[in-house]
Amino acid sequence: MKGRRVLPIATAIAAITLGATITVFYNHYTPPRLRSPFPITHTNYDTLRVVYIGDSWAAMHNGYDSQLQQTLEDSLQQPVKVVSAGFPGKTSKQIYECLFDDKMLHSLISQGCHFCFISAGINDTYQKMSTKYYKQSMDGIIQLLLANDIHPIILEIPDYDIIKAYRHQKTSRQWLRRFSMLVTCTQIDCKQAFRDTLRELIHEKNLQDSITLISYQSWNNDYINDLRLLYIGDGMHLNQRGYEKLDSCIAQDIIFTVQQ
Repeated sequence: MKGRRVLPIATAIAAITLGATITVFYNHYTPPRLRSPFPITHTNYDTLRVVYIGDSWAAMHNGYDSQLQQTLEDSLQQPVKVVSAGFPGKTSKQIYECLFDDKMLHSLISQGCHFCFISAGINDTYQKMSTKYYKQSMDGIIQLLLANDIHPIILEIPDYDIIKAYRHQKTSRQWLRRFSMLVTCTQIDCKQAFRDTLRELIHEKNLQDSITLISYQSWNNDYINDLRLLYIGDGMHLNQRGYEKLDSCIAQDIIFTVQQ
């Protein structure tokens, strides 16, 4: 009798474990469920407020907020506040969900801003998520901002060293990336596919006049020299010179939009 009971119990445990594993993998690769935009406070129009959100690029921008702020104040001759908040390693889906679920980011964006710079998708290409996953995530972020009269400034996937980033991972991580490429039909160097997907989204939703796209070619168009001059040793994150060059493009676009 005892032997007869063990098999059904073991089978049940195995089935539950398998079901949980499938659910985890399904949720990992599935695009986000889009939520209704939450209301954001309209800002004090005496001060131009710029929020820089996203992944590690946003997190590491914190040290350059004051420099960008000063550049904008000098050009616009009005008070400006620049605040950065980033989550290293987060994908576009996770950043979108953080806007709703992370207390710090939700509080920051709920205070309102005029411009929101978004650095999202780099980790999608690094982790080999699908372009559909990226497209729906970016759509959700953009729609949340536009629903609250915030002008999105979107960073196109930069020309970082994606091959080096892949090769410098542990073997177990490389195998995970290979599995992801099979699941999502993504190549190792998928940067251009993600750029094309973002532009497709902008065209489909007729967003050309509603957002600003920071094309990688406007500041990161010399691959070999840029890796040496604009990036730190990992080839994936910007150094001081890289942030200064990127911020110059951001400032130009904000100034142009404000003065229109």
